[in-house]
Amino acid sequence: MLVFTLLLAALSPAAFAQAPDAVYFHANVVTLEAARPKAEAFAIRGGEFQAIGSNDEMLKLAGPATRKVDLEGRTVIPGIVESHVHPIMAALAEKDGPVPVMRSIAEVKVQLKKMAGSRPVSEVLFLPKVYSTRLTDRRYPTRYELDEAAPNHVALTDNGYASVLNSKALAKLGITKDTPQPANGKIIKDAKGEPTGLILGAAQLLGGYRRSKPPTVDDLKWALREMQKKYHEVGITSIIDRGQTAEGFRTYQALRMAGELTVRSNVTFLISAQGTPDAVRAELERIPFVTGYGDDMLRVGSVKTIADGGILIGTAFLREPYGEHTEIYGYKDPDYRGVLSVSKENLAEMARTALRLGWQMTAHTTGGGAIDTLLEAYDAVDKETPIKGRRFTVTHGNFPSQESIERAARLGVAFDCQPQWYYFDTPALAPAFGPSRMKQFQPLKTMLGKGVVVAGGSDHMIRFDSRDSINPYNPFWGMWMTITRKTVDGSTINPDEALTREQALALWTKNGAYLTFEEKRKGTIAAGKLADFAVISDDLLTCPVDRIKDIEALRTVVGGREVWLRR
Repeated sequence: MLVFTLLLAALSPAAFAQAPDAVYFHANVVTLEAARPKAEAFAIRGGEFQAIGSNDEMLKLAGPATRKVDLEGRTVIPGIVESHVHPIMAALAEKDGPVPVMRSIAEVKVQLKKMAGSRPVSEVLFLPKVYSTRLTDRRYPTRYELDEAAPNHVALTDNGYASVLNSKALAKLGITKDTPQPANGKIIKDAKGEPTGLILGAAQLLGGYRRSKPPTVDDLKWALREMQKKYHEVGITSIIDRGQTAEGFRTYQALRMAGELTVRSNVTFLISAQGTPDAVRAELERIPFVTGYGDDMLRVGSVKTIADGGILIGTAFLREPYGEHTEIYGYKDPDYRGVLSVSKENLAEMARTALRLGWQMTAHTTGGGAIDTLLEAYDAVDKETPIKGRRFTVTHGNFPSQESIERAARLGVAFDCQPQWYYFDTPALAPAFGPSRMKQFQPLKTMLGKGVVVAGGSDHMIRFDSRDSINPYNPFWGMWMTITRKTVDGSTINPDEALTREQALALWTKNGAYLTFEEKRKGTIAAGKLADFAVISDDLLTCPVDRIKDIEALRTVVGGREVWLRR
C-alpha cells in the first residue's frame, strides 16, 4: 500500500481529477521498470499510462465511464519497437500477389515454371531477393537450371547485386564468352569460358531488367497502410524505417495527416554521401528538416548512408580478405575484401555536418572493416566536438571486434542489429568466414556488458508474413534467437553470447526507444508514458524457452487505442 501511496503523491492532483479511460486488470504486467518490474493492473487516461499497481488499487480509480478489461492472467509487455524495417518496400513486393518463399534451387525452378505457364513469352520473368546463403544448395542456380524451368522466356533471379540470367536473357543482352569483364563487377564463366549466367555487380549489363515500374503515390500509401496492420498483429507499436527519400517521407506525412498512421514511425533519411567531402556537406545542408522534428506518431530520425556491401552477397567490407572459401558467393578471389562504398573522409564529413546541424547519424556497415572505418570517422569528429549523447549509430554491425565495441562504448555509439541474419545465415557463412571471424558474429552479450546500447530489429524488406518474409519481423522469434543462439540448422555459434529473457525483451522495447531519444515516452510501462503495449499468448519470462518463438500478440494497443485484437 505504501508503494501506491507514494505513486499517488508523485502524480499531480490533476491526474486524478478525472477517472481513467480504461483499466486493464488480472494481468501479468512486465513493466521493464527497475523500481517495479511486475504489476497486476494499470490505468490509462488520455493515451498515457495513468498508474500501475494491483488489481484493487487500479479498479478503485475507475469511474462510471471507465472501460474495464479483464485480461484473465495474460502477460502484458511494453509495445514492441522494431528498430529496422522497410515497410513500403515490403508491401509493394506483394502488390500483385504473394511472393513465394524459395529455400532451394528446386523451389526457384518450380516458381519460374509456374510463372512461365501463366505469362506471355514476351514478359520477362523476374525473381527478386534470391540469396545463395538462404538456399539449401549453398550456391546460385545456373543459366541451364533456369532454362529448364523457363525455356521460352527471358528469366532471371536477382538480389540487387548478384543476378542469374537464363540463356535467352544472356542472348538478349548480348553477353557471351567474348564479353569483356566489367570494371564494376564480374561475369562468372565456366571452365570453357561460357557464362554460367551469374553476374556480380555491373548493373549496367542488365539493361532495364532490374528496374521495376515506379509505384504511384497511391501505391505507396496503400503499401504503408497495409503493412502497419501486419506489424500490429505481432505486437509492434513503433518502427524505425531505416531508409527513405523525400517521396517516402511524404507518404508517411500523408497518412499522418489523414489520421491513418497507427504505428509510431521514426523515419531515416537516406543520402548517397558520394563525391568530395564538400559534396557530402552540401547534400546534408539541402535537407529542410532534422532529427527529432515531428510528434509522437511521426518523427524525423537519423540520416543514413550505405557504407559497404552485404554479408549475404559477399561484398561486405572486411578487415582482411575473404580468403579461399567463397564458392557460395559465386566467385574466387583470395585477395578480395569487399566494397567500401563511402570513404572514411566522407563518413567523417557526414558526421561532422550531422553534428553541427543536429542530425543523428548512422550508416549501413555489415563487415568488420566497415564498422572500424565508421567508428574511426566518428572518433575523428569526436576529437573536434564530443559526440557522446548524440547517439550516433552503427546499422547492422555484424562483426564488431573487442576494440570496436570498446570504442563504441566510449563514444556513446549504439548498434542497430538483426539477429535474423545470425539465425538464417550462420551455417552458410561459417565456411567462408572461418572460426576466428565467426567468433565476432553478433556478440550481443559482450556488447551489452560493455555498455553499448543494442536495439533489435529485422531489416524486413520483402513480403507481408511475419515469419516467411525477408527478413522475418516476428519479434518473439527474434528474441528466441538471441536467447538460445540457435541457427536454422540447429547449431549454435558462440553460445556464451546468449542473452537473458529480460535483455532480449529490452532489445525490442526500451533499447529501441533509446535509439530514437524517446525512452522517457515509451519502451517501458510506467505512469506518464505513452500507453503502448501488447498482450501476449505466453509468459515470455517463465515459459519453456522454445515456446518463446511461438508467442503471438493477442491484443496490441497504441496510445490507449486497441489497433489489433486476435479473435
